[in-house]
Amino acid sequence: MKEFISKIIYSILTGRDYRTYVLATINKRFIDKAQELISEVFEYKRRGDNWLEKLLEDFSKKMGKENKFKLLWFGGLNDKTVKNMTGGTSTKEVCLDLGKMNIKALKLILEESESRENLYQIKIIIKKGHEQVELDDVESLFFVNIISAMKLTIQGGAWSEVGKKTEKRLLFVIFRLLKIPEDNYILTTEEMKRKGLVENREIDAIVFSKDKEPLTIELKLLGIGNPEIGDEALARKVGLFLIDRLTEMMKKEAEKIGTKVIEFRQENPLMEIYKFFTSKNVDCSPPKKMTPKELENEINGIMKEWREETEDLTLIKKLKEWTK
Repeated sequence: MKEFISKIIYSILTGRDYRTYVLATINKRFIDKAQELISEVFEYKRRGDNWLEKLLEDFSKKMGKENKFKLLWFGGLNDKTVKNMTGGTSTKEVCLDLGKMNIKALKLILEESESRENLYQIKIIIKKGHEQVELDDVESLFFVNIISAMKLTIQGGAWSEVGKKTEKRLLFVIFRLLKIPEDNYILTTEEMKRKGLVENREIDAIVFSKDKEPLTIELKLLGIGNPEIGDEALARKVGLFLIDRLTEMMKKEAEKIGTKVIEFRQENPLMEIYKFFTSKNVDCSPPKKMTPKELENEINGIMKEWREETEDLTLIKKLKEWTK
């Protein structure tokens, strides 16, 4: 994801579709994880029968989040499915039991199928160098199930990560491009939200006017779209709501309650943000006129200055100053 963040930010600020980079992240992770899972299947299949059950047993004993994911995948499951089945529990013991049950269930379906000979057959061969293992038709279906479970996990996680990794950095870039003094804004952290230092946990930043009046900002990247998130954000009545896209009905609703909505898909969203800030007496400068390439280079330069730890320390310093 890191290598694509600057490109995602550039795409957002120029109204372009950033989803290509999210999909690139998903596909890169898919290839990497598929190689890991294939190597495990290859090694265990070489050792003999019941390789899938042995995989489950062995990974249930290994420590770490990554190994828990693999335990789920080898059972053809993902964390969300397990929690839905158990009412919120996904311990390793539960994952192991449900994984075994899932394998038995698939075997049972195939064994009881009267017309199995009429089904299309899948037989997977895994090669490494001069060696190879061949999975029978049942094992091959298990393998497809394993890869599918992994893909679902990665796909959901990547879309969620776009928000977590990009939103704070995007605001940092916007503030820098508009030359808002560092002392005049804070980028809220998860720690601040957990400790209740920010009244609303969804607020992503606070910008202070020249009169020290706070302006709350919420930013949401919906990608394909999730109207419910827009509804929830408007209910919080923030000062500025930045979003990639919003329905006309929601924009009218925002206007009624006094929340300014700026869509990144509109023409020159950066200028619209600047105009709004100046209307609120925020100390800022209009964005420089730049060619697309110059803007991309500027964003890359700003991102090189971004340090999560430094920003957090700066925030602590600001809080101390404000609470004297």
